[in-house]
Amino acid sequence: MRASRCLLAIVLAWLPVVAWACDLAPLPIVGGIGKLHGVSVSFGEADDALHPTAWQGPLRIAQGSAPACVVDDEVAIVEQPVMLGDGILYVPTYSGSNNRLYAVDTGNCRVLWHSGDFNGPTRFVHGRFVIGREQVQLDRRCRPVGMAKGMD
Repeated sequence: MRASRCLLAIVLAWLPVVAWACDLAPLPIVGGIGKLHGVSVSFGEADDALHPTAWQGPLRIAQGSAPACVVDDEVAIVEQPVMLGDGILYVPTYSGSNNRLYAVDTGNCRVLWHSGDFNGPTRFVHGRFVIGREQVQLDRRCRPVGMAKGMD
């Protein structure tokens, strides 16, 4: 009986976190194109035709029958994991040893937010991005929490 109460307390404690979670999904990229939830993204030329790990850009985003838009060319040399949720595309990029994470509006290709420069890979773990030594929490609308820098 006591174990049941502890389990119930844990579930109730996590309920607000789960209810407010952003539903991001990895965007699979095949042949330089990523498609998910009615969004199609062209990533441009790959670094390796058989086993790509990065794409040069420019990123072109199309949704439904709307005309495609092009993301600012500062969002270039894209690597995985590219994530999509609630109309926002999260795009990790690098140039030399500097990495940056961008949040792009899939409806108009505007950069909504970007991280500062960091070193190391971008990882998506337990509903948040890990970039360098920082963690980027997301709100239920898939926007960064507590990182207003660059956010529209």
